[in-house]
Amino acid sequence: MKYPMLLLLGALQSFTVVAVHAAETDYVLVNGSGAVAVTPTQARLTLVFSAQQADVAAGKKLVDQQSAAFAAILQQHQIKATDINNAPLVIYPEQRAEKLDQFRIERSTTVLIRDLKIYPALLEAATKLGVSQIQPVELQTADSEQYYTEALQQAFAAAKSKAVQLAELSGRKLGKVNQVVEQSSAPGPRFKGMMMAAEAMQVNFGQQQIRADLQVQFELINR
Repeated sequence: MKYPMLLLLGALQSFTVVAVHAAETDYVLVNGSGAVAVTPTQARLTLVFSAQQADVAAGKKLVDQQSAAFAAILQQHQIKATDINNAPLVIYPEQRAEKLDQFRIERSTTVLIRDLKIYPALLEAATKLGVSQIQPVELQTADSEQYYTEALQQAFAAAKSKAVQLAELSGRKLGKVNQVVEQSSAPGPRFKGMMMAAEAMQVNFGQQQIRADLQVQFELINR
C-alpha cells in the first residue's frame, strides 16, 4: 500500500522542478532614445521692475507706475489677462555702512507670448520703462505632448532594434515585452534661451529638441 504514496510523492517532486525551470526565463535589458526637432511657437518671459528708496511708499508708487505702463503695452498687443501674472510687491531692506536707510521695492511680471513676432517689441518697451531685470526666456511649443509621443515611439523602436540584434547574437529570438521604464518626463516643454537684445529686430529662435528615453526588458526565446 505504500507504493502509490511514493509514486505520488515522486510525481509532485518532478512537477516542482519543471515549474521552477519554466520560471527561469532569460531577458535582455536595453535603452532607447528618441528626439524630435521642433520650432518654438511661444515664449514665457519674466521681468522685474524695482526701485530703491528710503521712502517705501514712494518706491511702491514708482514700481506700480512701471508695472501699469507695461500692462497697458501688453493690452495693446492683445495679450490676454489670463496669460499675464503680476506677482505681489516685495520689499527688501538695504543696509549700507551698517545703516538701514534704504529699501528695495520690486514686482515681477510673467507673460506668455503666443506670437513670437512681438517678443522684440515687448523687450524694447520694457527697457524704455526702466526694467531692472529680464530673466532668460523660456521657449515653448504648443503641441509638446504630441511631439513627446513621437519621441517615445522613436525611443521604443530604437530599444527594440537593439534588442533584436542582441538576441540574434546570442542565437535566440526576441519574445514579448516584460517591462518598460520611462526615464524621461513629458515636457512643458521649456527651453531656456538667452535674453535677446532689446531692439526692434528680427529674432530667429531656431529649433529645439524634445527627447524621450526608455528602458525596455524583452524576453529571449530559444529558436
